[in-house]
Amino acid sequence: MVRAGLRVGESILIHGGAGGVGHVAIQVAKAIGAKVFTTVREDNFEFAQSLGADVTIDYTKEDYVDAILRETDGNGVDVIFDTIGGNTLAKSADALAQLGRVVSIVDIAQPQNLIEAWGKNASYHFVFTRQNRGKLDELSTLIERGQLRPHVGAVYSLADIPLAHARLENPDNGVRGKIAIKVAP
Repeated sequence: MVRAGLRVGESILIHGGAGGVGHVAIQVAKAIGAKVFTTVREDNFEFAQSLGADVTIDYTKEDYVDAILRETDGNGVDVIFDTIGGNTLAKSADALAQLGRVVSIVDIAQPQNLIEAWGKNASYHFVFTRQNRGKLDELSTLIERGQLRPHVGAVYSLADIPLAHARLENPDNGVRGKIAIKVAP
């Protein structure tokens, strides 16, 4: 959320709120004091709400842009956090407020048409993570305060890493939260 510059009282749309990164992003955004919107399937509404999501949108049944514009009286959200990729990056500009910020952690496989973002004077940030002791310490503090509860949705043995990887590659993998690898003692 550092790159997004998310502040108390702002609003954020987190794509993929039940996923490994999305479910943590919801909790961090709530700890900052933002109003949190997220896209998840209906069967994940309760899970996302338990993490702090204020508004859940079933992206399989409703266009998230329409939902955001309805919920924000046509203003859009201040920040969009993209964990999905595909056309989400370009389409999200339609749900963004003037001077909004978009942060994506997904590689761009093809050029994107961002003309709508240009019209809103939006800023786009692309974040490719690496280990950072300071950020891990900040997350540890949130965990200690009870403001962050990482969720493990599936556990695989070291021998089953290929199965875990194959499951992660499937966008409809049914996993909430993170996939963990159990290493025998």
